[in-house]
Amino acid sequence: MRVIKMERLSGVNIRKGESFGVGFLLVLAFLAWFFRPWLHGIILGLYRYPITAYILILLIAAMLYGVKAKYTRTSKDKMVTSALGVLLVILIFVSFFTGALTNTALYREYHPKEVSSALALSTTNIRILPKATAYRYAVDTIEYARYTLGAPHLTIKSGSPVWAFYIVPDGAWNAIRLKDKGVLFVSMNTTRADIERVENELQVGPNMQIFDNLEWKIYKKHFLIDPDLPRVLHYEGKIYIVVPYISYRFRVFYTVPKWGGVIIIDEDGNIEDLKPEEALKDPRLKDFPLFPESLTRDIVEAQNYWMDSFLSNIKNLWLYHKNQIELIDVSNQGNRQPFLVIANDGRKYWMTAVEPYGRAHGLAAIYLMDAQSGEMTQVKFETPLTGPVKAIDYVKKALPTFDWSQFRAVEPIPVFLEGTLWWRIAIIPNTGSGVAKIAFVNAESKDVRIFEKEGDVKDFILTGRVKPSNKTQTIEGVLKAKYSYIQNGNTHWILLIDNQTISTSAEDLSEELIYKLLILEEGDRVKIELKDGRVVEINVERG
Repeated sequence: MRVIKMERLSGVNIRKGESFGVGFLLVLAFLAWFFRPWLHGIILGLYRYPITAYILILLIAAMLYGVKAKYTRTSKDKMVTSALGVLLVILIFVSFFTGALTNTALYREYHPKEVSSALALSTTNIRILPKATAYRYAVDTIEYARYTLGAPHLTIKSGSPVWAFYIVPDGAWNAIRLKDKGVLFVSMNTTRADIERVENELQVGPNMQIFDNLEWKIYKKHFLIDPDLPRVLHYEGKIYIVVPYISYRFRVFYTVPKWGGVIIIDEDGNIEDLKPEEALKDPRLKDFPLFPESLTRDIVEAQNYWMDSFLSNIKNLWLYHKNQIELIDVSNQGNRQPFLVIANDGRKYWMTAVEPYGRAHGLAAIYLMDAQSGEMTQVKFETPLTGPVKAIDYVKKALPTFDWSQFRAVEPIPVFLEGTLWWRIAIIPNTGSGVAKIAFVNAESKDVRIFEKEGDVKDFILTGRVKPSNKTQTIEGVLKAKYSYIQNGNTHWILLIDNQTISTSAEDLSEELIYKLLILEEGDRVKIELKDGRVVEINVERG
């Protein structure tokens, strides 16, 4: 009787243990499902690169069978372990080719057609204000103790591109308790601080935590996607967050990215998930960039996989480098290609400039991706052209006395003026507190044109010619910054007055003017007269 009772108790304990295990797994599964946005990176990574998941499964299985075979020492377990090991080695070998398979398939889907080199790009919507300066202008207007600005991004407002910044809670605790306060828009086609603030509280947005976070809501709605940059849409007085996203076509060992659709979140946190064809018909999204910016970059990089098979592409890229290109990103500026440009007919494009492979810095081609439909075109040039990296070098060469330890040349943007390609380069203080000069470098002739006044920049953009300068000139405004440096034994000064810059040196000034210049302080209201580009009088007013 005691034996039977113990057997019954043992059976009861086993069933209880099994019930507890099942219950624990169900709770764990529920938690994983509820908090799935936090697991998004891991799961999407395994989905995007399925061969990685296969390798992990085989590795675990091989380890388990290896341990079992060590104790059982049966031939069957040893054979299974060996077979799993061989399969693991084969999959690791195959994994080296999955990138080529993906890019070859991507190239076949997005094969550009060539167009003429004379692009009809709008001359009224060219970016003048660089991102760093736009951020400085915007952040200087935030007067709320518990708020700051999110990362800048380009968006479209009233048909024109502008810099946009979400007004977001500052700090971890505020991010949990507070909502995004609205958006700041900074005009990009002027060097002035042209700022518009829209303070509509957002129920869902970036930088908010936890359950009102933008990514949390997106991944709850649509999980196996890669969201693009969330751009602000200001439509009929309301703020919308527009997020194009990338989805993936499954191919057993690899996946191929595609434009999956567009997610729209309104101020109240309502979410719409639109297919590409639905987004293109939505009146709110007319002329808005819908094709994912990150996918555009992937497609341009896939243009290196132009041969018939992925094995031929691998051999070409590893050995021959025939027709191989490289995307051009000027280092340490945090503003990668593609660039958003607008044509004369109002159509928006993602523009990407590429160089030949290797040490060459000439311009190989420019790719244009329609920012709405994703239609791709290519521009090639008959004559060798200078790329953006070397264009910055030409600007520095044209300003040999400039103090480049306190200033930097940023954002070489391609601009077509009367069919000629120029690189627009902004010269700004390291603090980003203004625009000192705007330079244009002719990609063919290497000619450099440098402007300090916004009006001269716009005249040059509209006409392609330099406006004749006046012999006498008066610059009046608030002194924003004063920089000095010594070169060749001579002291040089750079004055930033409102949005204009004056450069001068001690050898061009009288002792009286040098003294007046030395006592100038930031915040002074000054009036400076120039004759033939040289300072002839300095007057200062202090409050």
